[in-house]
Amino acid sequence: MTTGIAAKPAPCTDWGRHVFLFFLLLVSGILPPAELLARDVAGSSDYPLIGRFEGSDIAYYNTADFDTYQLITGPVRQEGKVDKGQAVEGRKIRIAYHMPKGTTIVQVARNFEAKMKQAGFDILYQCNAKACGLNTFRYTTEVLDVPYMDVDAWNYQYMAAKKSRPEGDIYATLLTSIGGDGKTRAQLIVVEEQAMENRMVDADEMAMSIAETGSIALYGIYFDTGKASIKPESRATLAEISRLMNNHAALKLVVVGHTDNVGQFDYNMELSKRRAEAVERSLLQEYGIAADRLKSWGVGFLSPVASNQSEEGRAMNRRVELVEQ
Repeated sequence: MTTGIAAKPAPCTDWGRHVFLFFLLLVSGILPPAELLARDVAGSSDYPLIGRFEGSDIAYYNTADFDTYQLITGPVRQEGKVDKGQAVEGRKIRIAYHMPKGTTIVQVARNFEAKMKQAGFDILYQCNAKACGLNTFRYTTEVLDVPYMDVDAWNYQYMAAKKSRPEGDIYATLLTSIGGDGKTRAQLIVVEEQAMENRMVDADEMAMSIAETGSIALYGIYFDTGKASIKPESRATLAEISRLMNNHAALKLVVVGHTDNVGQFDYNMELSKRRAEAVERSLLQEYGIAADRLKSWGVGFLSPVASNQSEEGRAMNRRVELVEQ
């Protein structure tokens, strides 16, 4: 019979301690509820100058390179009629935050107000539900859909602010209220004022670029953030693609979808493919292009034309490209 020396147990690493602690919490049933472990919606981020209330999650996020917004800077007494305010145009960002349990409307509003002032915004107008105009105001200003945003017509806070800058002013509004589940929600809408960039490319320009380089990048096909439904303002560009193919009967194309690098790899790959498929489907069904002349594919953020480290670069990378087969 032989004997040996028992191996000395390996010391518990920090990683091992964390796993062991998580296991103890799991079996003891004292892990935080699922809603506290919620993560921001894919592809979202805070507006850099403003940030977020501590502990909140982004439930909705959308950006548009160019859009309009009706800024309200006074009470609304007649639904749909803004007596004091202005329409602003430019890059538009819409974010809905869901607050941690127990957070009050006023607490959120005051924290955002302080942060905006610190960032150089001037407060143009503030009101509570009664001073704003109750339901009249609520159904006149832009409000995101439930469950992202929910407004109690008798209990909300609104604030409009402006930051002046040489390259174009920034306007921001914050609407804070209580949802049907009793939790506080906040809607932040920011518009960076700027002139619309002319991105229209006609059929002749498309043909020239394809003849010279084999492809053409298009920025006139629009989608909401995270979605593959083509927006109505894309029709002019789609019509020019149709005209291109009608003018060049032998031309066959691959529609290639591109994204920026915001979000996970697999998410962007799948999104870019769905967007390319949506363009192909529109050309087939609405413009009568023959199916054997089109293919679609998505490459996510694998073929950038600019750095994804800036918003300008990310905007350049979000595109649809036509590649000659």
